[in-house]
Amino acid sequence: MIFFGWGRNALTAQVNDTQAVVLRYWYVHVFWLFRLSFPSGYGLATLTENGWATRDMEPHEKALAQREKHVRIHWWWRWGLLIGLAALVLFGSL
Repeated sequence: MIFFGWGRNALTAQVNDTQAVVLRYWYVHVFWLFRLSFPSGYGLATLTENGWATRDMEPHEKALAQREKHVRIHWWWRWGLLIGLAALVLFGSL
């Protein structure tokens, strides 16, 4: 939609030649600029002779990926909709 929408997406970060960390998330947006995103899980993609194979990461692997900041959603894409609404309320009340 032009005015609003929702969906799922993924971000990847290469760890080495054969592995990548994958962050899956879903989002809601208004005009594509104001987005609210929520992570839905981490995966580890491994290159095989048949292509990429992905598995969910264990809790200790997730903590390591988050601490090392391999992949993360930018703060604007994560909270932009709430920031936009707060700005609208703030400047609309003046």
